[in-house]
Amino acid sequence: MNERRRDFELLQRFTRHGEQAAFTDVVRRHLDLVFATAMRKVEDTGAAQEVAQNVFAALARKAWRFAPDDSLPAWLHKAALLESTSWLRSELGRRRREETASELGTTMKTPEDQPAFHALVPLLDEALLSLREKDRVALLLRFYESQSLREVGEALGAGEDAARKRVQGALEKITEFFKRRGFKTASVAAATAALQHTTVATSTAMVNAVAGVALAVAPPALVGLSALLARLASLSKVQTAAVCVALTAVPVGWQLNARQAAGAEVKRLQEQRLATQNEASTLRAELDRVRAEAARLKQSVAQATEAAARAAASAQAFADWKQRVRAPLLAADYRWDDNSLFVRIPKSVLPELCERSNPDPFSPPGVVESYARELMGLTYAERQAVETALQRHFASLEEQLAAGIRETNKPLSGRIVANRKFDLQPAMKGSLSNLLGLVLTNVRGVLGEERWPLVKARLGKRRGPVMSGDLSSGLTETGQSLEVWVETNDGGTPTMGYGLGGAVATGGSGALSMFLPEGDPKRTTGGDEFLSSFVQGGFLSNALRQRAVAWLQEQAIVRLGEKEKP
Repeated sequence: MNERRRDFELLQRFTRHGEQAAFTDVVRRHLDLVFATAMRKVEDTGAAQEVAQNVFAALARKAWRFAPDDSLPAWLHKAALLESTSWLRSELGRRRREETASELGTTMKTPEDQPAFHALVPLLDEALLSLREKDRVALLLRFYESQSLREVGEALGAGEDAARKRVQGALEKITEFFKRRGFKTASVAAATAALQHTTVATSTAMVNAVAGVALAVAPPALVGLSALLARLASLSKVQTAAVCVALTAVPVGWQLNARQAAGAEVKRLQEQRLATQNEASTLRAELDRVRAEAARLKQSVAQATEAAARAAASAQAFADWKQRVRAPLLAADYRWDDNSLFVRIPKSVLPELCERSNPDPFSPPGVVESYARELMGLTYAERQAVETALQRHFASLEEQLAAGIRETNKPLSGRIVANRKFDLQPAMKGSLSNLLGLVLTNVRGVLGEERWPLVKARLGKRRGPVMSGDLSSGLTETGQSLEVWVETNDGGTPTMGYGLGGAVATGGSGALSMFLPEGDPKRTTGGDEFLSSFVQGGFLSNALRQRAVAWLQEQAIVRLGEKEKP
Protein backbone atom coordinates (compact mmCIF):
# COMPACT_ATOMS: atom_id res chain seq x y z
CA MET A 1 0.00 0.00 0.00
CA ASN A 2 1.19 3.58 -0.67
CA GLU A 3 2.98 4.98 2.45
CA ARG A 4 1.14 8.28 2.22
CA ARG A 5 -2.20 6.48 2.07
CA ARG A 6 -1.18 4.27 4.99
CA ASP A 7 -0.44 7.31 7.19
CA PHE A 8 -3.79 8.88 6.28
CA GLU A 9 -5.74 5.72 7.17
CA LEU A 10 -4.00 5.41 10.55
CA LEU A 11 -4.79 9.04 11.40
CA GLN A 12 -8.42 8.53 10.29
CA ARG A 13 -8.78 5.53 12.59
CA PHE A 14 -7.36 7.61 15.43
CA THR A 15 -9.56 10.69 14.88
CA ARG A 16 -12.82 8.85 14.05
CA HIS A 17 -12.66 5.80 16.29
CA GLY A 18 -10.15 6.83 18.98
CA GLU A 19 -7.75 3.94 18.22
CA GLN A 20 -4.62 4.70 20.23
CA ALA A 21 -2.82 1.76 18.60
CA ALA A 22 -3.19 3.47 15.22
CA PHE A 23 -1.54 6.64 16.54
CA THR A 24 1.21 4.54 18.17
CA ASP A 25 1.88 3.01 14.73
CA VAL A 26 2.28 6.51 13.29
CA VAL A 27 4.77 7.37 16.05
CA ARG A 28 6.70 4.15 15.46
CA ARG A 29 6.88 4.83 11.69
CA HIS A 30 8.22 8.40 11.95
CA LEU A 31 9.88 8.82 15.37
CA ASP A 32 13.37 8.23 13.95
CA LEU A 33 12.87 11.14 11.56
CA VAL A 34 11.58 13.55 14.26
CA PHE A 35 14.15 12.54 16.88
CA ALA A 36 17.08 12.81 14.45
CA THR A 37 15.92 16.25 13.31
CA ALA A 38 15.57 17.48 16.91
CA MET A 39 18.92 15.96 17.85
CA ARG A 40 20.68 17.94 15.13
CA LYS A 41 19.20 21.18 16.45
CA VAL A 42 19.30 20.79 20.25
CA GLU A 43 22.15 18.24 20.47
CA ASP A 44 20.75 16.79 23.67
CA THR A 45 19.02 13.44 23.99
CA GLY A 46 16.56 14.50 26.66
CA ALA A 47 15.73 17.74 24.88
CA ALA A 48 15.33 15.88 21.57
CA GLN A 49 12.89 13.44 23.22
CA GLU A 50 10.93 16.39 24.65
CA VAL A 51 10.78 18.01 21.21
CA ALA A 52 9.58 14.72 19.70
CA GLN A 53 6.84 14.45 22.34
CA ASN A 54 5.65 17.98 21.58
CA VAL A 55 5.66 17.34 17.82
CA PHE A 56 3.55 14.18 18.08
CA ALA A 57 1.25 15.87 20.60
CA ALA A 58 0.64 18.58 18.00
CA LEU A 59 0.04 15.85 15.44
CA ALA A 60 -2.54 14.23 17.70
CA ARG A 61 -4.41 17.54 18.00
CA LYS A 62 -4.27 18.30 14.27
CA ALA A 63 -4.66 14.77 12.90
CA TRP A 64 -8.16 15.55 11.58
CA ARG A 65 -6.72 18.21 9.25
CA PHE A 66 -4.68 15.81 7.11
CA ALA A 67 -5.86 14.90 3.60
CA PRO A 68 -4.95 11.74 1.61
CA ASP A 69 -2.44 13.67 -0.54
CA ASP A 70 -0.59 15.36 2.37
CA SER A 71 2.96 14.18 3.13
CA LEU A 72 3.26 13.38 6.84
CA PRO A 73 7.13 13.08 6.84
CA ALA A 74 7.46 16.56 5.37
CA TRP A 75 5.06 18.00 7.94
CA LEU A 76 6.85 16.25 10.84
CA HIS A 77 10.25 17.51 9.63
CA LYS A 78 9.08 21.12 9.61
CA ALA A 79 7.27 20.70 12.92
CA ALA A 80 10.42 19.23 14.50
CA LEU A 81 12.51 22.16 13.25
CA LEU A 82 10.00 24.69 14.58
CA GLU A 83 9.69 22.95 17.95
CA SER A 84 13.48 22.69 18.24
CA THR A 85 13.84 26.39 17.50
CA SER A 86 11.22 27.16 20.15
CA TRP A 87 13.06 25.05 22.67
CA LEU A 88 16.39 26.77 21.90
CA ARG A 89 14.79 30.10 22.64
CA SER A 90 14.21 29.12 26.23
CA GLU A 91 16.67 29.92 28.95
CA LEU A 92 18.31 26.55 28.85
CA GLY A 93 18.24 26.67 25.13
CA ARG A 94 20.11 29.93 25.00
CA ARG A 95 22.89 28.62 27.22
CA ARG A 96 23.09 25.49 25.16
CA ARG A 97 23.09 27.53 21.95
CA GLU A 98 26.04 29.58 23.18
CA GLU A 99 27.95 26.42 23.97
CA THR A 100 27.02 24.98 20.60
CA ALA A 101 28.13 28.14 18.84
CA SER A 102 31.44 27.95 20.64
CA GLU A 103 31.83 24.32 19.69
CA LEU A 104 30.89 25.06 16.08
CA GLY A 105 33.45 27.80 15.92
CA THR A 106 36.12 25.39 16.96
CA THR A 107 34.71 22.75 14.63
CA MET A 108 35.33 24.90 11.61
CA LYS A 109 38.96 25.00 12.71
CA THR A 110 39.35 21.32 13.57
CA PRO A 111 42.35 19.44 12.27
CA GLU A 112 42.20 18.09 8.77
CA ASP A 113 41.95 14.52 10.02
CA GLN A 114 38.36 15.15 11.33
CA PRO A 115 35.72 14.09 8.77
CA ALA A 116 34.56 16.97 6.57
CA PHE A 117 30.84 16.12 6.83
CA HIS A 118 30.79 17.29 10.51
CA ALA A 119 31.01 20.87 9.27
CA LEU A 120 27.95 20.33 7.06
CA VAL A 121 25.62 19.06 9.82
CA PRO A 122 24.54 22.52 11.17
CA LEU A 123 23.38 23.52 7.68
CA LEU A 124 21.73 20.18 6.86
CA ASP A 125 18.16 21.11 7.86
CA GLU A 126 18.38 24.44 6.06
CA ALA A 127 19.56 22.56 2.99
CA LEU A 128 16.65 20.11 3.29
CA LEU A 129 14.16 22.96 3.55
CA SER A 130 15.57 24.48 0.36
CA LEU A 131 14.44 21.41 -1.59
CA ARG A 132 11.06 20.84 -3.17
CA GLU A 133 8.71 18.75 -1.06
CA LYS A 134 9.05 15.50 -3.08
CA ASP A 135 12.86 15.73 -3.08
CA ARG A 136 12.89 16.46 0.68
CA VAL A 137 10.45 13.62 1.42
CA ALA A 138 12.58 11.23 -0.65
CA LEU A 139 15.70 11.99 1.47
CA LEU A 140 13.76 11.88 4.75
CA LEU A 141 12.27 8.47 3.94
CA ARG A 142 15.54 7.10 2.56
CA PHE A 143 17.91 8.17 5.40
CA TYR A 144 15.84 8.98 8.51
CA GLU A 145 13.21 6.28 8.13
CA SER A 146 15.62 3.72 6.54
CA GLN A 147 13.26 2.81 3.70
CA SER A 148 14.42 1.03 0.56
CA LEU A 149 14.31 2.70 -2.85
CA ARG A 150 11.31 0.58 -3.77
CA GLU A 151 9.43 1.76 -0.65
CA VAL A 152 10.43 5.36 -1.37
CA GLY A 153 9.11 4.99 -4.90
CA GLU A 154 5.80 3.58 -3.62
CA ALA A 155 5.46 6.48 -1.17
CA LEU A 156 6.00 8.96 -4.01
CA GLY A 157 3.80 7.07 -6.44
CA ALA A 158 6.69 6.06 -8.70
CA GLY A 159 8.96 3.10 -9.43
CA GLU A 160 12.28 2.12 -7.93
CA ASP A 161 14.34 3.65 -10.75
CA ALA A 162 12.49 6.95 -10.46
CA ALA A 163 13.06 6.96 -6.69
CA ARG A 164 16.79 6.35 -7.21
CA LYS A 165 17.01 9.27 -9.66
CA ARG A 166 15.06 11.56 -7.32
CA VAL A 167 17.29 10.72 -4.30
CA GLN A 168 20.43 11.25 -6.38
CA GLY A 169 19.12 14.56 -7.72
CA ALA A 170 18.20 15.75 -4.22
CA LEU A 171 21.71 14.93 -2.94
CA GLU A 172 23.22 16.92 -5.80
CA LYS A 173 20.98 19.91 -4.95
CA ILE A 174 22.06 19.76 -1.27
CA THR A 175 25.68 19.65 -2.38
CA GLU A 176 25.17 22.81 -4.45
CA PHE A 177 23.54 24.46 -1.40
CA PHE A 178 26.62 23.68 0.73
CA LYS A 179 28.91 25.07 -1.97
CA ARG A 180 26.93 28.32 -2.03
CA ARG A 181 27.43 28.57 1.74
CA GLY A 182 31.19 28.48 1.38
CA PHE A 183 31.98 24.76 1.48
CA LYS A 184 33.67 24.57 -1.90
CA THR A 185 34.91 21.02 -1.33
CA ALA A 186 31.45 19.66 -0.50
CA SER A 187 30.45 16.60 -2.52
CA VAL A 188 27.55 14.16 -2.90
CA ALA A 189 29.46 11.64 -0.81
CA ALA A 190 29.91 14.19 2.00
CA ALA A 191 26.24 15.12 1.92
CA THR A 192 25.31 11.42 2.02
CA ALA A 193 27.66 10.88 4.96
CA ALA A 194 26.14 13.85 6.79
CA LEU A 195 22.66 12.42 6.36
CA GLN A 196 23.74 8.94 7.42
CA HIS A 197 25.68 10.30 10.40
CA THR A 198 22.68 12.18 11.76
CA THR A 199 20.27 9.26 11.59
CA VAL A 200 19.03 7.85 14.89
CA ALA A 201 17.38 4.53 15.63
CA THR A 202 14.97 4.94 18.56
CA SER A 203 14.01 2.13 20.85
CA THR A 204 10.58 0.66 21.45
CA ALA A 205 10.58 2.14 24.92
CA MET A 206 11.05 5.64 23.51
CA VAL A 207 8.26 5.01 20.99
CA ASN A 208 5.90 4.04 23.77
CA ALA A 209 6.99 6.96 25.93
CA VAL A 210 6.55 9.55 23.19
CA ALA A 211 3.21 8.09 22.12
CA GLY A 212 2.01 7.97 25.74
CA VAL A 213 2.89 11.61 26.40
CA ALA A 214 1.35 12.75 23.09
CA LEU A 215 -1.87 10.83 23.79
CA ALA A 216 -2.01 12.18 27.32
CA VAL A 217 -1.67 15.75 26.10
CA ALA A 218 -4.22 15.26 23.28
CA PRO A 219 -6.38 12.17 24.02
CA PRO A 220 -7.89 10.50 20.97
CA ALA A 221 -11.43 10.68 22.36
CA LEU A 222 -12.30 13.50 19.99
CA VAL A 223 -15.24 11.68 18.51
CA GLY A 224 -18.79 12.87 18.11
CA LEU A 225 -20.06 15.84 20.13
CA SER A 226 -17.19 15.83 22.63
CA ALA A 227 -14.68 16.14 19.82
CA LEU A 228 -16.63 19.01 18.31
CA LEU A 229 -16.83 20.86 21.64
CA ALA A 230 -13.16 20.29 22.33
CA ARG A 231 -12.25 21.72 18.95
CA LEU A 232 -14.56 24.72 19.40
CA ALA A 233 -13.10 25.44 22.83
CA SER A 234 -9.60 25.55 21.39
CA LEU A 235 -10.52 28.06 18.70
CA SER A 236 -9.56 31.72 18.80
CA LYS A 237 -12.10 34.54 18.74
CA VAL A 238 -11.72 35.04 15.02
CA GLN A 239 -12.10 31.31 14.41
CA THR A 240 -15.11 31.18 16.74
CA ALA A 241 -16.75 34.05 14.87
CA ALA A 242 -16.11 32.29 11.57
CA VAL A 243 -17.71 29.11 12.95
CA CYS A 244 -20.77 31.09 14.14
CA VAL A 245 -21.15 32.68 10.71
CA ALA A 246 -20.86 29.26 9.15
CA LEU A 247 -23.51 27.85 11.52
CA THR A 248 -25.79 30.77 10.72
CA ALA A 249 -25.37 30.13 7.02
CA VAL A 250 -26.22 26.43 7.41
CA PRO A 251 -30.07 26.85 7.38
CA VAL A 252 -29.87 29.22 4.42
CA GLY A 253 -27.59 26.84 2.62
CA TRP A 254 -29.86 23.95 3.53
CA GLN A 255 -32.85 25.75 2.04
CA LEU A 256 -30.86 26.65 -1.08
CA ASN A 257 -29.77 23.04 -1.40
CA ALA A 258 -33.35 21.89 -0.92
CA ARG A 259 -34.55 24.33 -3.57
CA GLN A 260 -31.85 23.21 -5.95
CA ALA A 261 -32.71 19.59 -5.24
CA ALA A 262 -36.41 20.30 -5.93
CA GLY A 263 -35.51 22.05 -9.18
CA ALA A 264 -33.31 19.14 -10.16
CA GLU A 265 -36.14 16.72 -9.33
CA VAL A 266 -38.58 18.73 -11.48
CA LYS A 267 -36.07 18.75 -14.34
CA ARG A 268 -35.54 15.02 -13.92
CA LEU A 269 -39.32 14.40 -14.02
CA GLN A 270 -39.63 16.54 -17.15
CA GLU A 271 -36.82 14.64 -18.83
CA GLN A 272 -38.45 11.37 -17.75
CA ARG A 273 -41.78 12.53 -19.24
CA LEU A 274 -40.10 13.43 -22.53
CA ALA A 275 -38.30 10.10 -22.56
CA THR A 276 -41.60 8.30 -21.93
CA GLN A 277 -43.26 10.21 -24.78
CA ASN A 278 -40.38 9.36 -27.12
CA GLU A 279 -40.54 5.73 -26.09
CA ALA A 280 -44.31 5.69 -26.68
CA SER A 281 -43.80 7.14 -30.17
CA THR A 282 -41.17 4.53 -30.89
CA LEU A 283 -43.46 1.76 -29.66
CA ARG A 284 -46.35 3.04 -31.81
CA ALA A 285 -44.08 3.10 -34.87
CA GLU A 286 -42.88 -0.42 -34.05
CA LEU A 287 -46.48 -1.57 -33.59
CA ASP A 288 -47.42 -0.13 -37.01
CA ARG A 289 -44.42 -1.90 -38.54
CA VAL A 290 -45.39 -5.20 -36.90
CA ARG A 291 -48.96 -4.85 -38.13
CA ALA A 292 -47.76 -4.13 -41.68
CA GLU A 293 -45.41 -7.13 -41.49
CA ALA A 294 -48.27 -9.30 -40.23
CA ALA A 295 -50.46 -8.18 -43.12
CA ARG A 296 -47.65 -8.90 -45.58
CA LEU A 297 -47.08 -12.35 -44.07
CA LYS A 298 -50.82 -13.05 -44.19
CA GLN A 299 -50.84 -12.12 -47.87
CA SER A 300 -47.75 -14.29 -48.47
CA VAL A 301 -49.45 -17.23 -46.75
CA ALA A 302 -52.50 -16.75 -48.92
CA GLN A 303 -50.36 -16.59 -52.06
CA ALA A 304 -48.41 -19.68 -50.97
CA THR A 305 -51.67 -21.54 -50.31
CA GLU A 306 -52.97 -20.54 -53.73
CA ALA A 307 -49.68 -21.58 -55.38
CA ALA A 308 -49.79 -24.92 -53.57
CA ALA A 309 -53.35 -25.44 -54.79
CA ARG A 310 -52.32 -24.63 -58.37
CA ALA A 311 -49.32 -26.96 -58.05
CA ALA A 312 -51.56 -29.74 -56.76
CA ALA A 313 -54.00 -29.16 -59.64
CA SER A 314 -51.12 -29.20 -62.14
CA ALA A 315 -49.75 -32.39 -60.61
CA GLN A 316 -53.16 -34.01 -60.83
CA ALA A 317 -53.56 -32.86 -64.44
CA PHE A 318 -50.11 -34.23 -65.27
CA ALA A 319 -50.97 -37.55 -63.61
CA ASP A 320 -54.18 -37.73 -65.62
CA TRP A 321 -52.31 -36.90 -68.84
CA LYS A 322 -49.65 -39.50 -68.05
CA GLN A 323 -52.32 -42.07 -67.48
CA ARG A 324 -53.96 -41.22 -70.78
CA VAL A 325 -50.64 -41.48 -72.61
CA ARG A 326 -49.54 -44.59 -70.76
CA ALA A 327 -52.71 -46.48 -71.64
CA PRO A 328 -52.14 -46.40 -75.43
CA LEU A 329 -48.48 -47.32 -74.96
CA LEU A 330 -49.49 -50.48 -73.13
CA ALA A 331 -52.38 -51.30 -75.41
CA ALA A 332 -52.29 -54.59 -77.37
CA ASP A 333 -53.00 -53.00 -80.79
CA TYR A 334 -51.33 -50.13 -82.62
CA ARG A 335 -54.36 -47.99 -83.14
CA TRP A 336 -54.10 -44.72 -81.27
CA ASP A 337 -56.43 -41.82 -80.90
CA ASP A 338 -56.09 -39.31 -83.74
CA ASN A 339 -55.60 -36.51 -81.15
CA SER A 340 -52.52 -38.19 -79.65
CA LEU A 341 -49.13 -36.49 -80.03
CA PHE A 342 -47.37 -39.82 -80.51
CA VAL A 343 -47.49 -42.71 -82.93
CA ARG A 344 -46.42 -46.29 -82.49
CA ILE A 345 -44.47 -48.15 -85.16
CA PRO A 346 -42.86 -51.61 -85.08
CA LYS A 347 -39.12 -51.73 -84.31
CA SER A 348 -38.54 -53.75 -87.47
CA VAL A 349 -39.56 -50.75 -89.55
CA LEU A 350 -37.01 -48.37 -87.96
CA PRO A 351 -33.90 -49.47 -89.93
CA GLU A 352 -35.67 -49.05 -93.24
CA LEU A 353 -37.10 -45.71 -92.04
CA CYS A 354 -33.62 -44.51 -91.11
CA GLU A 355 -32.22 -45.67 -94.46
CA ARG A 356 -34.83 -43.68 -96.34
CA SER A 357 -34.46 -40.51 -94.25
CA ASN A 358 -32.07 -37.74 -95.30
CA PRO A 359 -30.67 -36.30 -92.03
CA ASP A 360 -27.54 -37.90 -90.58
CA PRO A 361 -27.72 -39.05 -86.94
CA PHE A 362 -24.29 -37.49 -86.26
CA SER A 363 -22.68 -34.21 -87.33
CA PRO A 364 -19.26 -32.69 -86.73
CA PRO A 365 -17.56 -31.89 -84.47
CA GLY A 366 -19.26 -34.85 -82.76
CA VAL A 367 -22.92 -34.02 -82.04
CA VAL A 368 -25.80 -36.50 -81.83
CA GLU A 369 -28.78 -34.89 -83.58
CA SER A 370 -31.92 -34.36 -81.49
CA TYR A 371 -34.11 -36.62 -83.67
CA ALA A 372 -31.57 -39.44 -83.26
CA ARG A 373 -31.54 -39.00 -79.46
CA GLU A 374 -35.31 -39.27 -79.30
CA LEU A 375 -35.49 -42.13 -81.81
CA MET A 376 -32.94 -44.23 -79.95
CA GLY A 377 -34.00 -43.09 -76.45
CA LEU A 378 -30.46 -42.17 -75.33
CA THR A 379 -29.85 -41.36 -71.69
CA TYR A 380 -27.62 -38.43 -70.74
CA ALA A 381 -24.67 -40.74 -69.95
CA GLU A 382 -25.10 -42.66 -73.26
CA ARG A 383 -25.23 -39.42 -75.23
CA GLN A 384 -22.05 -38.16 -73.51
CA ALA A 385 -20.21 -41.40 -74.31
CA VAL A 386 -21.27 -41.35 -78.00
CA GLU A 387 -20.37 -37.67 -78.48
CA THR A 388 -16.98 -38.13 -76.79
CA ALA A 389 -16.12 -40.93 -79.23
CA LEU A 390 -17.34 -38.87 -82.20
CA GLN A 391 -15.35 -35.76 -81.13
CA ARG A 392 -12.16 -37.81 -80.96
CA HIS A 393 -12.89 -39.21 -84.41
CA PHE A 394 -13.47 -35.84 -86.08
CA ALA A 395 -10.43 -34.32 -84.34
CA SER A 396 -8.20 -37.13 -85.59
CA LEU A 397 -9.75 -36.80 -89.04
CA GLU A 398 -8.96 -33.07 -89.19
CA GLU A 399 -5.38 -33.69 -88.04
CA GLN A 400 -4.77 -36.19 -90.82
CA LEU A 401 -6.41 -33.95 -93.39
CA ALA A 402 -4.36 -30.91 -92.25
CA ALA A 403 -1.17 -32.90 -92.68
CA GLY A 404 -1.98 -33.30 -96.39
CA ILE A 405 -2.53 -29.58 -97.19
CA ARG A 406 -0.13 -28.10 -99.80
CA GLU A 407 0.31 -24.33 -100.31
CA THR A 408 1.21 -22.77 -103.70
CA ASN A 409 1.31 -19.28 -105.24
CA LYS A 410 -0.10 -18.35 -108.63
CA PRO A 411 1.28 -15.55 -110.84
CA LEU A 412 -0.18 -12.12 -110.02
CA SER A 413 -2.40 -10.48 -112.63
CA GLY A 414 -4.54 -7.37 -112.85
CA ARG A 415 -5.26 -5.81 -109.45
CA ILE A 416 -4.32 -8.91 -107.47
CA VAL A 417 -1.45 -8.04 -105.11
CA ALA A 418 -1.18 -11.40 -103.32
CA ASN A 419 -2.66 -14.89 -103.62
CA ARG A 420 -2.38 -18.33 -102.05
CA LYS A 421 -3.79 -21.71 -103.10
CA PHE A 422 -4.37 -24.51 -100.57
CA ASP A 423 -4.72 -28.04 -101.97
CA LEU A 424 -5.99 -30.90 -99.82
CA GLN A 425 -4.61 -34.14 -101.24
CA PRO A 426 -6.57 -37.40 -100.96
CA ALA A 427 -5.68 -39.01 -97.61
CA MET A 428 -4.62 -42.56 -97.10
CA LYS A 429 -7.75 -44.66 -97.35
CA GLY A 430 -6.46 -47.45 -95.13
CA SER A 431 -5.60 -45.13 -92.23
CA LEU A 432 -8.97 -43.38 -92.27
CA SER A 433 -10.79 -46.70 -92.59
CA ASN A 434 -9.06 -47.99 -89.45
CA LEU A 435 -9.98 -44.75 -87.62
CA LEU A 436 -13.59 -45.09 -88.74
CA GLY A 437 -13.78 -48.72 -87.69
CA LEU A 438 -12.50 -47.90 -84.21
CA VAL A 439 -15.04 -45.13 -83.60
CA LEU A 440 -17.92 -47.22 -84.95
CA THR A 441 -16.95 -50.04 -82.59
CA ASN A 442 -17.08 -47.62 -79.63
CA VAL A 443 -20.45 -46.19 -80.70
CA ARG A 444 -21.88 -49.68 -81.21
CA GLY A 445 -20.78 -50.70 -77.74
CA VAL A 446 -22.63 -47.74 -76.21
CA LEU A 447 -25.84 -48.06 -78.26
CA GLY A 448 -26.21 -51.83 -78.02
CA GLU A 449 -27.33 -54.35 -80.61
CA GLU A 450 -30.96 -53.28 -80.52
CA ARG A 451 -30.27 -49.64 -81.54
CA TRP A 452 -27.18 -50.20 -83.69
CA PRO A 453 -29.17 -51.18 -86.88
CA LEU A 454 -30.70 -47.66 -86.90
CA VAL A 455 -27.23 -46.08 -87.19
CA LYS A 456 -25.81 -48.74 -89.47
CA ALA A 457 -28.64 -48.31 -91.99
CA ARG A 458 -28.00 -44.54 -92.18
CA LEU A 459 -24.18 -44.79 -92.38
CA GLY A 460 -24.40 -47.39 -95.14
CA LYS A 461 -26.29 -44.99 -97.41
CA ARG A 462 -24.35 -42.54 -99.67
CA ARG A 463 -25.88 -39.30 -100.88
CA GLY A 464 -23.95 -38.78 -104.09
CA PRO A 465 -20.35 -37.66 -103.52
CA VAL A 466 -19.21 -38.33 -99.95
CA MET A 467 -17.91 -35.21 -98.14
CA SER A 468 -15.75 -34.45 -95.13
CA GLY A 469 -18.74 -33.96 -92.85
CA ASP A 470 -19.73 -37.60 -93.26
CA LEU A 471 -18.59 -39.95 -90.57
CA SER A 472 -16.83 -42.11 -93.21
CA SER A 473 -15.29 -39.00 -94.93
CA GLY A 474 -15.40 -38.93 -98.71
CA LEU A 475 -12.04 -37.09 -98.66
CA THR A 476 -10.45 -40.47 -98.83
CA GLU A 477 -11.55 -40.49 -102.46
CA THR A 478 -11.75 -36.85 -103.52
CA GLY A 479 -9.34 -33.95 -102.97
CA GLN A 480 -10.21 -30.32 -102.29
CA SER A 481 -8.68 -26.96 -103.18
CA LEU A 482 -9.26 -23.44 -101.85
CA GLU A 483 -7.73 -20.34 -103.43
CA VAL A 484 -7.75 -16.91 -101.69
CA TRP A 485 -6.29 -13.62 -102.93
CA VAL A 486 -6.03 -9.91 -102.14
CA GLU A 487 -6.78 -7.23 -104.75
CA THR A 488 -7.37 -3.47 -104.74
CA ASN A 489 -10.66 -1.91 -105.79
CA ASP A 490 -11.18 1.30 -107.73
CA GLY A 491 -10.55 3.35 -104.61
CA GLY A 492 -7.27 1.60 -103.88
CA THR A 493 -8.66 -0.27 -100.86
CA PRO A 494 -7.47 -3.88 -100.45
CA THR A 495 -10.26 -6.50 -100.69
CA MET A 496 -10.28 -10.29 -100.67
CA GLY A 497 -11.64 -13.02 -102.92
CA TYR A 498 -11.84 -16.80 -102.82
CA GLY A 499 -12.53 -19.80 -105.03
CA LEU A 500 -13.55 -23.26 -103.77
CA GLY A 501 -12.86 -26.38 -105.89
CA GLY A 502 -13.54 -30.08 -105.39
CA ALA A 503 -17.01 -31.57 -104.98
CA VAL A 504 -18.56 -28.06 -104.83
CA ALA A 505 -17.09 -25.31 -107.03
CA THR A 506 -17.95 -21.78 -105.94
CA GLY A 507 -16.32 -18.41 -105.22
CA GLY A 508 -16.88 -14.92 -103.88
CA SER A 509 -15.30 -11.76 -102.50
CA GLY A 510 -15.51 -9.48 -99.47
CA ALA A 511 -13.83 -6.84 -97.35
CA LEU A 512 -10.33 -7.67 -96.16
CA SER A 513 -11.00 -5.62 -92.99
CA MET A 514 -13.18 -8.38 -91.52
CA PHE A 515 -9.98 -10.35 -90.84
CA LEU A 516 -8.35 -7.62 -88.67
CA PRO A 517 -7.71 -8.54 -85.01
CA GLU A 518 -10.45 -8.03 -82.44
CA GLY A 519 -10.34 -4.56 -80.93
CA ASP A 520 -9.07 -2.92 -84.12
CA PRO A 521 -11.44 0.01 -84.90
CA LYS A 522 -11.28 -0.82 -88.65
CA ARG A 523 -12.46 -4.41 -88.16
CA THR A 524 -15.75 -5.30 -89.86
CA THR A 525 -18.03 -8.28 -89.30
CA GLY A 526 -18.09 -11.49 -91.31
CA GLY A 527 -14.68 -13.04 -90.65
CA ASP A 528 -15.97 -15.57 -88.12
CA GLU A 529 -18.59 -16.85 -90.58
CA PHE A 530 -16.22 -17.08 -93.57
CA LEU A 531 -16.99 -20.43 -95.35
CA SER A 532 -18.52 -21.81 -92.10
CA SER A 533 -21.63 -23.03 -93.89
CA PHE A 534 -19.49 -25.14 -96.25
CA VAL A 535 -17.67 -26.70 -93.29
CA GLN A 536 -20.93 -27.43 -91.44
CA GLY A 537 -22.46 -28.87 -94.61
CA GLY A 538 -19.53 -31.19 -95.08
CA PHE A 539 -18.30 -29.63 -98.34
CA LEU A 540 -15.05 -28.21 -96.92
CA SER A 541 -12.49 -29.39 -94.44
CA ASN A 542 -12.20 -27.15 -91.37
CA ALA A 543 -8.40 -27.51 -91.50
CA LEU A 544 -8.40 -26.07 -95.04
CA ARG A 545 -10.60 -23.15 -93.92
CA GLN A 546 -8.38 -22.37 -90.91
CA ARG A 547 -5.24 -22.20 -93.10
CA ALA A 548 -6.95 -19.77 -95.47
CA VAL A 549 -8.29 -17.58 -92.63
CA ALA A 550 -4.82 -17.41 -91.02
CA TRP A 551 -3.29 -16.19 -94.33
CA LEU A 552 -6.02 -13.56 -94.78
CA GLN A 553 -5.48 -12.30 -91.21
CA GLU A 554 -1.78 -11.81 -91.92
CA GLN A 555 -2.58 -9.88 -95.10
CA ALA A 556 -5.15 -7.70 -93.30
CA ILE A 557 -2.66 -6.75 -90.57
CA VAL A 558 0.07 -5.92 -93.10
CA ARG A 559 -2.14 -3.93 -95.49
CA LEU A 560 -4.77 -2.38 -93.21
CA GLY A 561 -3.25 -2.38 -89.71
CA GLU A 562 -1.87 0.74 -87.95
CA LYS A 563 1.69 1.56 -89.06
CA GLU A 564 4.26 2.02 -86.30
CA LYS A 565 5.42 5.61 -86.01
CA PRO A 566 9.22 6.15 -86.24
